[in-house]
Amino acid sequence: MPLSKKEILFCLLNGFLIGIANLIPGVSGGTFALILGLYDRLITAITSLNLDTIKASLALVFGFWKEDVRKRFALEMKRIDFWFLVFLGIGLLLSVISGAKLIQFLLQNYPQATLALFIGLIFPSLVVPYKLIEKHSFFVWLFLIPGILLTIVPSFFMGDTTGSENPLIAFLTGAIAISAMILPGISGSYIMLVLGEYQIVIGKLSTILEPSSIVFLGAFGIGCLLGLLIFTHFVKWLFVKYKSHTMTFLLGLILGSFFILWPFKDYAHGQAIVGRSGEVKRDIQIATAKNVLPNDFGETQIPLAALVFGLVLGFGLNKLESLQEKK
Repeated sequence: MPLSKKEILFCLLNGFLIGIANLIPGVSGGTFALILGLYDRLITAITSLNLDTIKASLALVFGFWKEDVRKRFALEMKRIDFWFLVFLGIGLLLSVISGAKLIQFLLQNYPQATLALFIGLIFPSLVVPYKLIEKHSFFVWLFLIPGILLTIVPSFFMGDTTGSENPLIAFLTGAIAISAMILPGISGSYIMLVLGEYQIVIGKLSTILEPSSIVFLGAFGIGCLLGLLIFTHFVKWLFVKYKSHTMTFLLGLILGSFFILWPFKDYAHGQAIVGRSGEVKRDIQIATAKNVLPNDFGETQIPLAALVFGLVLGFGLNKLESLQEKK
């Protein structure tokens, strides 16, 4: 096994945290990938996938008994950081399987405490992307502003656009949504809401065996795959050419996500989007609800306790990231 037991444990744990992040409104998997110090490695691994990977994999399938074929495949897997992606993916899958219902329960019954917990969890970890900013000029720090705005502004336009069942629109939606999911602080589901496609995708998933749904979801899936490949290459290019500017922009995205995570909301203004099983999507309702001030001090006590607990966990994340740097 190319990874040590310690590295496997880190990948599983990090994948689990990234998966949990995708279940929280205002947080994306990219957020935790960045604050855990994995973002650059993840982008590099994804952009390493190319025709050589396909050729080596096919050669193994049709010639696995040949030693030179197996060696070539092993070298290719090492080049693309295959086992890192595998164990990260396993951790992510485990989080979705084990944590989805818990997170939805907490958001449904204790939204203020849950959101405050994640603010505390993320805040201390902002030091990780900050350390990756090599230049600290006034111009570089200006890139915080578009990052913050890109996270906040879409929340004011969710659901204002009527969606379309055109497969071409589904393809474009998939490409844009997956690109947003790669960025910290932006959720692909919110981008689909802005485009008016979220409810349509949910509807197609509930009728997945119908020919029209197969065509629509097929186009959506192809768009996601193409968007992932193109956008990750673009992000990698930005890292190489404009690392400080890019990291400052990404830091702005995370700061902007605190607007969505604000614990006190008027849920009467939140959108009641229905999921596949007929339940109201609580994360969408939270993300689209209007932020308000607490009514009294008593309302803040539990969120404050959750915030403090989140801060403690956040410092733990910093420790985890530090341990990975010493590997």
